[in-house]
Amino acid sequence: MDKSLINVGVAQLKIGKKPTTLRTILGSCIGICIYDRMNKIGGMAHILLPSDTTGGIIPEKYADTAIPLLVNSLIKNGAKKEYLSAKIAGGASMFKFGANVSLGQIGERNIAETKKTLEKLDIPILVEDTGGSAGRVINFFLEDGRLKVRAAGKEKIYYKI
Repeated sequence: MDKSLINVGVAQLKIGKKPTTLRTILGSCIGICIYDRMNKIGGMAHILLPSDTTGGIIPEKYADTAIPLLVNSLIKNGAKKEYLSAKIAGGASMFKFGANVSLGQIGERNIAETKKTLEKLDIPILVEDTGGSAGRVINFFLEDGRLKVRAAGKEKIYYKI
């Protein structure tokens, strides 16, 4: 077993430095990967829902609270805000519901809130692999910031940092 592999569960965020790899499995959830390209430090948040309705009980669960928490954690561990960029994946429509059922739109709402929160924090999104109907497994390599996305039997690797 690779000791530098860290699994990120639902409503968790983890950070690391090279040569660590962060991994998670996504459906309608979003994996937010933020990377400092100069200091080779990055983190991943696995968000379940778009916005916090609980008053901060589990801030890692929501895009609007997990992303700022992830950014602050990265900065506390040596990242510089001006070098941060994001890659996002997930937000699939995993269930077949009518268009007016809010659960059926959770993936789309997660994508929208993730983008909105990153824009507020002035963190550019360099890569987006979102939507569709298939779940994803993502690996975020902190040695160089690449993101590997496996979905529906296909694999893509994104190198942009």
